Amino acid sequence: MPTENNKLATQKPEISVRIAFLWVTIIALYIYADYFKLMTPDELKSMMELQTPLGSTTPNLLIGFSVLLIVPALMIPATILLPASVSKWLNIIVGLLYALISVLIIIADASSEWLRFYVLYQIVELFIFALIIIQAWNWPRKYGLSIE
Repeated sequence: MPTENNKLATQKPEISVRIAFLWVTIIALYIYADYFKLMTPDELKSMMELQTPLGSTTPNLLIGFSVLLIVPALMIPATILLPASVSKWLNIIVGLLYALISVLIIIADASSEWLRFYVLYQIVELFIFALIIIQAWNWPRKYGLSIE
């Protein structure tokens, strides 16, 4: 039984680390959702025929898809390495943009029985984006005089 002397200490990581961790979570969700989507009817066939939900695959379309996946990966170091004021607003803006993308995916896929799991992933991602936005919005301020 815990006593006052042997309780575990709870230490919250710095806000930038918490937000970066949420971006890692987003990337993990992307990987699993896209992996399971490969198991839906005609998905592999569409890939083999170079078809995407946005039409035929082109080099420029692949660059666009790549950028969509690169940005969350870059948000991990950006959140930790950039100045707090820049990181705060970058996380709010990018979080809102990607939340909008998730909403659009939900609207597009909600009627498909085979993509209900994908909608579930999008709902979870929306929750994570909300956490990112809220955490960034509430980024702690440093009060007091500084001598520089």
